[in-house]
Amino acid sequence: MGDIHTSGFFSRFALLTVLAPSAAGAVGEFSDATSSSNVTALFLQQIAVIETAHGALDHRLSEHFLGLGLAHRANGDAENAAAAFRQALHINRINKGLHNLVHVPIVDLLIESSARLGDWHAVEQQHRYRYWIHRREVAMSSDEFIDAAVVFAAWETRAYKLDTGVAAYLQLRDAQDALASALQTIVSDRPSDDPRLINILHTQALVNLNLALHMMASTEDPATGGATIGDDFGDMIQRRSIIAESFKRGKGALQHVVNLTDSEALRVQHGLALANLADWQLIFDRPQASAKFYRRAYDALNSAGLSAEEIAVEFGDPQPMSKFTIERRQTGEPPRRGSGEVYVVATFDVNRRGNVWNIEIVDAYPADNRKIIRRARKTLRATRFRPSISHDGPVNSSGTIRYDYPDDSI
Repeated sequence: MGDIHTSGFFSRFALLTVLAPSAAGAVGEFSDATSSSNVTALFLQQIAVIETAHGALDHRLSEHFLGLGLAHRANGDAENAAAAFRQALHINRINKGLHNLVHVPIVDLLIESSARLGDWHAVEQQHRYRYWIHRREVAMSSDEFIDAAVVFAAWETRAYKLDTGVAAYLQLRDAQDALASALQTIVSDRPSDDPRLINILHTQALVNLNLALHMMASTEDPATGGATIGDDFGDMIQRRSIIAESFKRGKGALQHVVNLTDSEALRVQHGLALANLADWQLIFDRPQASAKFYRRAYDALNSAGLSAEEIAVEFGDPQPMSKFTIERRQTGEPPRRGSGEVYVVATFDVNRRGNVWNIEIVDAYPADNRKIIRRARKTLRATRFRPSISHDGPVNSSGTIRYDYPDDSI
């Protein structure tokens, strides 16, 4: 049998899917005229025709499995979407080689579907594969490599607490290495105002913070990622060395942001960068150094011409130290989910060292769900907060926070 000539529907769809994941809405575009079940049936029919005529590994099958996956994705069927994307990737790899950049859009879709399923092992493996492709196929001096390194590092920085099958220590070390490669290229070959530079430095600080906190809390062997047995003096020394190194690296990254923003045009960003550096000192129990940087941060915002009300938006209420940023805070109520949401609202006091005490649950839904209330209390006790900041530095204050939970986490 000769080549398959697709209908107008498939021709237009195939053109869009080449551009995946921007083709993610393509199925929805055609679903007005064709029911979702008919869309998947059409793809399955075309797949069967091609397999009969040309075999199960014919290169044309890749775009049809990709289309099938997008159809399942549009229907909210993450499991079948992931299966179709895996088959599309398998056929692509056989026909185009293991490390071709054309695989990346499919890998991105597979990452998304696997994340929806909570299959963190699959997400981890695909992120590693994605980064490996870029390391093989593009120059380290290219923008494509920089962006791929940042995507990989951002995932590893978040994922070290998930069940990925990779030791947390190794994940965080790999994130450090990826960021170091990206930073080296930007510093040597790009202008100092490259917008990616500050994001990379903030991610560097976060990965070093997570590594230090992990070393403080975990019994994982720093060298192998495996469990340690008994009191190992050598392990203790290595652990302390990693924590000290992480403190130095993270502080250096945040100081770099302070230096980059030290100009008249960036006085507000400079003040927020100083506050991040103060947060860093406070997390590592250096309250005197932290107070000095908090005072400098307040003075920077004041000298930038911000009103007392505008400064209060940034520094008036205690905030959890969950990320580093020099973007200004948004005012107003946070977005709320629909009816039936599961949440806890708590009030608490925060001292000048960022420690929480006097926790009181003021609202919860469902009101009798003790599990989410216990979880909120536990999370609050473990969270370090940026204290309220005045012109004199950090001060004791009170705060309110809302925790939202997905229904299936209860």
